[in-house]
Amino acid sequence: MITRILYDEEKKDYNRLIKHPIQTWEWGDFQVLQGHKVYRLGVFNENKMISAYSLSFHRIPKSNYSIGTILRGPAIDVDMISNVKKIAIDEKAIFVKLEPDTLQKTFDSANSPTTVGEKPVFSDLYVSPKVSFYPYSYVIDLTKSEDELLAAMHSKTRYNIKIANRHGVKFEEVSTDEGFETYLRLLFDTTKRQGFYLHSPEYHRQLWHTLKDTKIPHVMHASYNGEVLSAFMLFTLGNKLFYPYGASLDTHREVMAPTLMMWECIKYGLDQKLKSFDMWGSLGPDARETDPGYGFHRFKQSYGGQLVQFVGTYDLIIHPQLYQLYNLVDKYRWKLLRLKADIIGKLRFR
Repeated sequence: MITRILYDEEKKDYNRLIKHPIQTWEWGDFQVLQGHKVYRLGVFNENKMISAYSLSFHRIPKSNYSIGTILRGPAIDVDMISNVKKIAIDEKAIFVKLEPDTLQKTFDSANSPTTVGEKPVFSDLYVSPKVSFYPYSYVIDLTKSEDELLAAMHSKTRYNIKIANRHGVKFEEVSTDEGFETYLRLLFDTTKRQGFYLHSPEYHRQLWHTLKDTKIPHVMHASYNGEVLSAFMLFTLGNKLFYPYGASLDTHREVMAPTLMMWECIKYGLDQKLKSFDMWGSLGPDARETDPGYGFHRFKQSYGGQLVQFVGTYDLIIHPQLYQLYNLVDKYRWKLLRLKADIIGKLRFR
């Protein structure tokens, strides 16, 4: 087998092998527009491409160095490490972060784990001090019937869906520029209210305009009396549905628009004959109410999906001393960003 950088005309063959939206060729185009450098690599058995992944490099401002990432890519192997290391050296990368889209454990309703995969063990890899995606997620089995899915939900979630229906909450797909702008407005309202950090509006607009002509993004609205109260961005790829972003207003909470929205998104996946719904991230089996993000975790948990754990996040270190310095600086940078978001959130509600 050989691994090589792909040509533009191999885009279709590449995308056929990709299992996660952020590894698609089009997402790489978005990364390029963001100022990053992207390599698409294909693994070939004779003349047939059997695996593929994107490796992107983010330049550190005011320096000659970069950080590499392979997020939600295939399982790590010796050939991947060897090829990535060569490119990383050429790109003056301090390290490359690898976060495979590979499961390590699944959990039953009692949070008892079953091991389904092994963590990668290579002398060149180190467990990363910082993840990009949550290491856990809830996945809903869309091969089940509506009745089976409803039965698996928390009883209060089923009750709140009935409340939303009684209030006449309306659900529709509005995958247009106008629908996207409404979604974006609600997204940043939610961000300020919850006090968490999010990419800029320009980042999200560029992502939308890069992907909107593909079959990947879908904008969903839930409305009450003509006002959009909740908006979700869904991604579809292959036979999977993904829930990367959701937003809602802090008004008319009594009509339970977000609760109905998620159920309608699940039914959308059923209608499209998809196989699974990845809710993009959650806390782990020992989540506590005091944990940051617990509200989002509980919301997703209430729909009865299976909790899964990915194999983890690993760093391929190229420059050990710079790696230590980078992590120290990055630690304090994120503390400042969270402090800023918290201050803005508090000022907003004075």
